[in-house]
Amino acid sequence: MNVAIKLNLRKPAREYMPELTLSAFSILLLLVRVKITHSIFYLFLIWNLFLAYTPLAMSLLIISSRRIIARWYCLAPTLLAWLVLLPNAPYLITDFVHLKKETPVPVWFDVLLLASFTFSGLLIGLASMKNIYILLSAKFGRKSAGGAMLAICFLSGFGLYLGRFLRYNSWDVLHRPLSLAGDIWLSLFAAETCKPAWGITLGFGILQYLLFDLYKSVKS
Repeated sequence: MNVAIKLNLRKPAREYMPELTLSAFSILLLLVRVKITHSIFYLFLIWNLFLAYTPLAMSLLIISSRRIIARWYCLAPTLLAWLVLLPNAPYLITDFVHLKKETPVPVWFDVLLLASFTFSGLLIGLASMKNIYILLSAKFGRKSAGGAMLAICFLSGFGLYLGRFLRYNSWDVLHRPLSLAGDIWLSLFAAETCKPAWGITLGFGILQYLLFDLYKSVKS
């Protein structure tokens, strides 16, 4: 296990240059839009992009600490924290709901802007997932790790539903746990909410897993 993780940590910092470069391009596009339109409407994308980096930062913290890896009572809560943060990365997909046909700039520019942020978030999330996959593979084997990543993708898909439709944030797990638990139950089993909740969970969960499988193969 230690060998596999050491190999991952010894990779140069440029491993994440595609994600950083795409993020910089996204922010540049946004600044151009602000300059042209004198509107700060899409500035929230920068905050969402920052949140997208939190699961990657958490995954790097986990795999770089021998103390966390060696002790299950340290590893379990940190993996749970990573899982709670993970939906922040693909969440940028849902920002397409803000796209409007009538804007101060051509609609293609806003499509390009939102697509850039979306791909940035997806790549960041996939990079963090690969780090956790390597860790789980080293501890439990590839088959178990693959099954865990599939379950994680579905949980992340449900996280998108909670974030976009119920407006919960990652920190609400600590801030509003009872309210969150109640809304999760209603979302999954109440007749008026179960269809969109399950549809988004399954649809985006499968999409994220397929993208992860592709990303893992390319990186390997």
